[in-house]
Amino acid sequence: MPNQPCCIPDRVFVVLFVLQFACVVIGLTESRSFTIGKNCFLKDGQPFRYVSGTMHYWRVPEQYWEDSFVKMRAAGLTAVDTYLIWNLHEQEPGDFYFGGNLNFTRYFQLAQKNGLLVVLRPGPFIAAEVDLGGLPYWLVRKNPDMKLRTTDPSYLHYVERWYNVSLPLVKPYLYANGGPIITVQVENEYSAYGCDVTYLEYLRDMFRRLLGNDVILFTNNYAVPQYLKCGTCPDTLATGDFGTNSISGGNISFYLDSLRMFNPDGPLVDTEFYSGWLDVWGSPHSTLSTSEMLDAAQIFMDRNVSFNFYTFHGGTNFGFVAASSQGPFQPITTSYDFNAPLSEAGDPTEKYYQIRDFLGRYFPLPPGPVPQPSKKGAYGSVQLRFAGSVYDNLKSLCPGGPIYSTLPMTFEILKHGHGFVLYRSYISQTFRDPTVLSIPGLHDRAIVLIDQVPVGIIGQGVGVLKMGIFVQPGQALDLLVQNEGRGGFFSGGDVKGIIGNVSLDGNNLTQWAMYPLSLPNFPARAPQTIKLKRNTPFGSKHHELRLPGFFSASFSTPEVLDTFVQLDGWTNGYIFVNGHNLGRYWPVQGPQVTLYVPAVYLNSGKPNVVDVFELENAPCAKLSECLIRFVDTPILNATVPVGLTEGRILKHSYPPKVQRPLS
Repeated sequence: MPNQPCCIPDRVFVVLFVLQFACVVIGLTESRSFTIGKNCFLKDGQPFRYVSGTMHYWRVPEQYWEDSFVKMRAAGLTAVDTYLIWNLHEQEPGDFYFGGNLNFTRYFQLAQKNGLLVVLRPGPFIAAEVDLGGLPYWLVRKNPDMKLRTTDPSYLHYVERWYNVSLPLVKPYLYANGGPIITVQVENEYSAYGCDVTYLEYLRDMFRRLLGNDVILFTNNYAVPQYLKCGTCPDTLATGDFGTNSISGGNISFYLDSLRMFNPDGPLVDTEFYSGWLDVWGSPHSTLSTSEMLDAAQIFMDRNVSFNFYTFHGGTNFGFVAASSQGPFQPITTSYDFNAPLSEAGDPTEKYYQIRDFLGRYFPLPPGPVPQPSKKGAYGSVQLRFAGSVYDNLKSLCPGGPIYSTLPMTFEILKHGHGFVLYRSYISQTFRDPTVLSIPGLHDRAIVLIDQVPVGIIGQGVGVLKMGIFVQPGQALDLLVQNEGRGGFFSGGDVKGIIGNVSLDGNNLTQWAMYPLSLPNFPARAPQTIKLKRNTPFGSKHHELRLPGFFSASFSTPEVLDTFVQLDGWTNGYIFVNGHNLGRYWPVQGPQVTLYVPAVYLNSGKPNVVDVFELENAPCAKLSECLIRFVDTPILNATVPVGLTEGRILKHSYPPKVQRPLS
C-alpha cells in the first residue's frame, strides 16, 4: 500500500489532547479509509495512532464481551486485538462452526458499537498458547508427512479451504466496508519457526484475493534484525512484538530502531506489548511491574508508536484449549490471567487504573463512571459423592467401544483430539520382578494401572518414560494417557498418545484395545452432560474409592454471580459445571489454585451439577471431607514445588487387588 504524505519525524514528541490523533494533521481528508502515511497511519485521510488491547473471543464468555469492550474504551484504548482460532472453528475436517463463543462477527459488531477499532490476526498459525498454535490437530492425520507452516501443498489445501470459508465472513467488517477492522496480520511470529518468504507471500496473496486491496496487511515478529529479516515479506507492514526489559530482555529503543530498519517510512507498531506473562504448571506466577510497563509506554508516546497491550483481558483456557510450553516441556495453566489490566474475570485491577490515568494524559477518555470490579459469589462448601471410577463409567465415556490394533495408535489416528485415551494390553508371559516398563514415545503423561489398580505415573514433563512394575501373566496393563496440550513449533505437528512401542524388559507389547474418553470440551455448541453413576450411597460396597474416578454433586445459589472453585486436598484433574469444562486443576503443582466459574455457566432457579474427574488422590476417605469450595477471591500465585510430580508412586485410595511391593 503506497505511502502518503503525512506526519512528523518519529522522534518528535507531541502532547495530544485532540481526539485520538498521534501526529500533526497533514494530508487530504478521505472518506472511510485506513491507509499508511509517512511515520503514521491515515484514518479517513487524517494522521492516526492507535492504542489497542488483546482480548481473545474464545477465552471470555460471549455474554461478557461487551462489558470488556466498555472497560477497554473507558481506559482510553481505541482498538481491540484478536486472533482467529482455526482449530476451534473446524474441530473436525469440514465441520465449521461460527456460533456462540466462536461468533467473531458479533465480536466485531460489539467492538464497533463501543467505539473500538479491530486489529485482526487470522493466522493460520497464531501461537497464543493454544493447542498446536491454533492449527487443527487432524492435519497430521490427513498426511503424517505434512509440513506445517510451509508451502507443502497438502498443508496449503486445508489453509485455503479454511480461509475460503472464514474470510468472506470477515470482509464486510473491514474499515473500508463500514466495519471496525483496520489491519490484518499475515501468519504470526513466523521467523521463530522458519525463513520462507515464498510461504508468506502465498498467504499475503490469498488474503488480498479474499479481502481485497482496501486493508493494511502486516507481519509481526520479535523485533531484532535476524528475526525481522526472516519474518517479513514485500507489500506488508513490518511490525514487532516486545515488552519491557525484564520481559523481552532488551532495550525498547533498540527494538524500535531495529523495526525502523525494515519499515523505513511507515508507522512503527508494537503488536505485542506485554502487560504480563503466561503461567505454566509448576512455576511461580508471572507478574510485571506497572511502572516498568508505563516507562516503556512513555517511549512509545514520545516516538509516535502505535501499540497493543498483550493482553488487556487474558481470560481463561477453558476445556482442553491450553497448549504446552516446549523446551522444557511444561503444560500451560487454565488461567490466562496474564497479570493483565483486566483480571481473568474481567475486573479492573490497579494496573488498569494506572494505564487509564496514563492514557488520559494523551487521549480524551469517554464520559461515564470509572469501571469497578463486580460482586463475586462466595457460596461455601459443596459435598461431593463418589460417582464411579473410569472403569465404572467406561461404557458412557466411550459409547462406541474400544478400537483394536496390534500396536498402539496415536490420538490423531484415533480421531480423538484432546483429553484422555485408555490403552489396554494383557500380559501374555512371565517377566522378572520388577520388570521395566518403557514408553519412549509417550506424549504426554500416563497413569499406569495393573488390573485397574494405579501403580505409578510417568510422563515427558521430567523425562521419566520408564519405571519398574510387577506383573503376572493374564493381568491387564492399562495406560490412561493424557494429552497435556500440543506445542506450536513442530513442522509435523506435536502428535499425542503413544508413538511407537510399549515394552516390558525390551519386549514390545501387542494387541491393544484403546478407549477414547468422551469428555466435554470448550467451546461446545451446547453443554455436554456427563452420564455418571451419581449419588452412590456413602459406605456401600459400590462406594469404594477407585481412582482415577469421578465425584459429583448438585448445589443451588442464592444469587448467580461469578465465583471461583477451590479444591483443597484434591490433586489433579478436571472439573465440569453444568456440562461446561472449566479446565484443569492441579493445586499440588501450582501456582494456580482456584478455577474461574462465570456466572453465565450457573443456573438461576434450579440446581447446578458439578462433576470432578480426579486422576490421582481425593480427600474423600470420609464423606465430610469430600468437599470443594466456591470462593469470591482467586488464588493464582500459590507457591510451587521444587520439581514436577511425574514419576512418583501413587497413593492408593483403596486396597489393591494384588498387594505387592512397588519398586
